[in-house]
Amino acid sequence: MKNKIYDLSEITAVIVLYSTTDLVFKCLDKINGLKIIIIDNGKNDAHIIKLIKEKYSISKYFKSRKNLGFGRACNFALKYVKTQYTLLVEPDVIIEQSSINYLLVTLKKYPNTAITTPRFVNENFKVIDYLGNFQEYGKGVVRNKLEEDINNKLSKNLIEGDTCINFCLAAILLINNSIIKKIGLFNKKIFLYWEDFDLCRRLKMNCIPIIKSFKSVAIHLERKSVKENFFNKFIMTVHNDKSAYIYFKVKKNHPIIFKRIFLYTFRFIIYILIINLKKALKNLARIYAIYLYLKSN
Repeated sequence: MKNKIYDLSEITAVIVLYSTTDLVFKCLDKINGLKIIIIDNGKNDAHIIKLIKEKYSISKYFKSRKNLGFGRACNFALKYVKTQYTLLVEPDVIIEQSSINYLLVTLKKYPNTAITTPRFVNENFKVIDYLGNFQEYGKGVVRNKLEEDINNKLSKNLIEGDTCINFCLAAILLINNSIIKKIGLFNKKIFLYWEDFDLCRRLKMNCIPIIKSFKSVAIHLERKSVKENFFNKFIMTVHNDKSAYIYFKVKKNHPIIFKRIFLYTFRFIIYILIINLKKALKNLARIYAIYLYLKSN
């Protein structure tokens, strides 16, 4: 039986831009025709923004005075979504509208589902997906081996159809707005990274399903939509570490905090002495992440 073709006007796409590359045009080319809301978090080249506004029909374009972070930008955009469904899509994801339709079919088939997400492939259409789980469930699991086995099964199409999952990446999500608004979207305390783990954990605690639709496929050009430079790498490391402390609710007086301050400071000094600036910067970022976490509310 063929899947029904739905009117995608029921969907509003939300894209958050920060220091974006021209990869965003490949993303927008595929979803052009949908209602699109863009949150501009800054550091974007003027000519890219100019082309976006000229070439595409953008429903709403918000230029933030400061970088809101990914999660808070999505939360802000959701206030302006008038459709029943929201497609959160990062600029490094390319998806055909036929695959978006499969996601919509899945949400309509299972009306109590909050999120549906596609199968991920790279630019060569090799499967790069895995059935991930929460980090706190991974104790004692040989993670790399587990992911390798699952990747092989995905590549051989041994898993098909619609599958209920615990965790999905925030790279692209089709959201049932009426359900997600009951528990909230992303944690406003998390600026960047780990917001997808936090959201999925809250959904699981509330017994609300997330479904991966294996008929739907998206190309994920991981981390190629943000310009590579030392500043961006520093910021990413800072917020990846800080968000992990928030996710795991680490007590600010926990011994692990002080052990890590000592460890990262020691490493920073050593890498400075041997003139390994890349690793020195990474450890400095981790120290700064702890500082931000300790001073946060």
